[in-house]
This record gives sequence, C-alpha cells and structure tokens, in this order.
Amino acid sequence: MEKAPGIELGRIWENLKNRDKLSIVKQIAAITCTLARAQFPYHGALYRRQDVTRSESFVLDDEFAIGPTTGRAWFDNRRAEVEVPRGPWASAGNVKALVKREIACLEKFPSFPRDTQQGIFGGPGGYHPTKEAKLSVLRDFLKICPHLLPEEEKLSTGVLWHNDLHMHNIFVDSENPSQITSIIDWQGTPIYPMFLICHHPSLIEYEGPELDGFSQPVLPENIRTLDPEAKKAAKNLFLSQSLWLTYEIEVQKAAPELLHTFRHRDTLPGQILGAIGSTYDDGEPYVQSLLVGITEEHAWKQLVGLGENDNPSVLCPIKFSEQDVAKFKTEYAKWEKDIERKTRVLEEIGVYTGWNGAVSPHDYNEVVRRLAVAKLNFLDRESANEEERAMWEKVWPFQDSVKRLQEEYSERQ
Repeated sequence: MEKAPGIELGRIWENLKNRDKLSIVKQIAAITCTLARAQFPYHGALYRRQDVTRSESFVLDDEFAIGPTTGRAWFDNRRAEVEVPRGPWASAGNVKALVKREIACLEKFPSFPRDTQQGIFGGPGGYHPTKEAKLSVLRDFLKICPHLLPEEEKLSTGVLWHNDLHMHNIFVDSENPSQITSIIDWQGTPIYPMFLICHHPSLIEYEGPELDGFSQPVLPENIRTLDPEAKKAAKNLFLSQSLWLTYEIEVQKAAPELLHTFRHRDTLPGQILGAIGSTYDDGEPYVQSLLVGITEEHAWKQLVGLGENDNPSVLCPIKFSEQDVAKFKTEYAKWEKDIERKTRVLEEIGVYTGWNGAVSPHDYNEVVRRLAVAKLNFLDRESANEEERAMWEKVWPFQDSVKRLQEEYSERQ
C-alpha cells in the first residue's frame, strides 16, 4: 500500500475553472474506457494467484486469478454473515446468486438496514417495509430472470469496474489541479458483467433535465434578465450538462460498447437487473412496479419475441390481478412520499442524497447542530399530534452510532 499523491478533488472542485473540470471529466472517461476494454472471461474479483486456492478460483495466467467477489454489496449490512456462494462465476449466473443472497438475509435477520433506506419509512400513513413484500419481489424476479439477461454477449462480458468514482476518491495535482494523480478505494472492486456494473461516474451525475442524445446544452434566452439565484441555477445546469455530454462523447469515441451498456441500463430489463440486488435494504416497491411493467402484454412480447398467432414465444410465468396492481401503486406512492420526506431533511442538513451519517471531524459540531434543527422541523412538519410525533421519532433514521451498535449487538444475542 502506498500514499495516494495529490489532494482530494472534492476539496477544490468548486474553485476550479470550468475548463479544468472538463479536463478532469475527459480523464475519467479515459480511465473508465480503459477498464471497459480490459475484459475477463469470469466474474468475481481479481487476486494474485498465490492468494486464492485453486478450488475457489479460475486461473488467468501465472500471476493472476479470479476468485470470490470482494464487492461491498456482498458484505455490507450484515450480508457477510449469510452463507451463500460468492463466486467466482463462469457466466452471468451471479445475478441469481445475488438474489439468493438477498433472500438469505431476509430469512435470517429480523429487521432491515435503516441507514441505507432511501426514505423515512414506518411512520403514520407512510410506507412500511415488510419481509413478505421483499421476498415476493425477489421470487417473482427469479421466475423471469433468464428472459431478462441480455442476449448480446458483449453485455455479459466481465469487467473490473470502480463503481464509486466520486470527488473524494479522485486525487489531483495540487500545483496543476486539472491533472488527476490517483484514484483510491479499489479494495472492493469486483469483476462483474458489464450490464450489471457499468454506470456513469458519480462525478458527473446531476439533478435536472437530461440531454437528448448528443445535443448541446443551451443557456436560457433570457439569462441576462433572470434574478441572481435563477441565473446561478441556469449556469450550474449548463455546466452539469456540459460535463455529462463531454463524458458521453469521449466514451463514444474510445469505447462505444460502454455507452451501449449505459443505454441498456435505461431499458426496462436493465432497470430491473440494476435494482434487484439491493432489495434487502430498500426499493421493493420500485422493482415491483417494474415487474408489473415487464409483464404487460406488449412489453413481454418485445422481451421474448413472437410465436404463433402473434402470441409471445414464451408465456409469462408471473401474473398480477387488477387488485394487486392497485395495491402496488398505493404502496409505491407511499414509498415515494417517504423518499421526498428524507430528501427534504438531507437538504436542510446540507448533505448529499444517500448520506450515511459520516462527517469529517472539522464539520462534526456544525452537522450535529443542523441535524438537530432538521429533526425538530421534520417532527413539527409531519406530526398532527403527540402520538404521530412519537411514531416519527421512533423511525428517525439518523441514530447515534454507538446506540445503534448496541442495538445490533443485542439482536445477535
């Protein structure tokens, strides 16, 4: 192990010139394209040959082998405690394996990880996650999984992919901050099928309207007459879209198969495959809505092709009644509302979506203060009476870590 040279990009990003930001995005595109072109015949994780037994690995050459996955998704939130196969795999069979992992967690543990949930669930009138709903989604997925896997061989090719390219994992030269010096946090980097792991880097993701293909972003015609706040928002969106487009163009030139993989993730099968592996944590209403969509006649025919008399070549093995669909829609609406609740809280605290409670020592006291204010605002806003206030207090997701660890320890006894 060696010290990463340079400084964290996140420390200086806001002060960089736009041309420097564009230069960094081009370098990230080059790095991800290099990863996408280095393809592997198996899926799991890369090891030195001497560090993994022959019985649990596929040997690549005299120096390297592919062994069991080290991906964090297989270990986070007590997943390390369940006995499930962790690879390596000779095909995209790890998709079924990760679903069986989620089922094993649901069958073993009495509760779901609160920290990683997208919303504040379990409150009065809100969405209440249940083991039954999660298991139902996972088992329905397994019934149609073979039809969801892409037929294109390239999409199932194994690649070693860094799936956490955010500003604090990217280091740049302190004297020339437009130049990347190193990238950290490779320890959990897996080798997975392209369709399952490749996605746009966090660095370029943004909230706002998406560009149409490779069309150029434009500023509003009335940019000069906008008030300062609206003008700033318009310029920020323009920059975000420009960075996104720059990345897409660079990828199209260097590794078009990677861009094709991104497009597959946007399809209905791609969305299902991308979301199913976190069902133990959260997301079952979303996956359920996707499963309803894929089983509709036109979508299923498009997926499996046509047979005789314009019928699907394969009958869909799962069906939902009108009553089922109505119930799913109601639960999905509650789930979305609870996500909006948490999003507003995170905005008031001043942290990013998906924040896990981690904070630097320098910012600790200020974040604690903002968190207390945000919690009070939330309880006042959402509670109609003292009973509801107590219910929201009980499901508040940002708990003291020492107290949470004590609760987890008690659960295991």
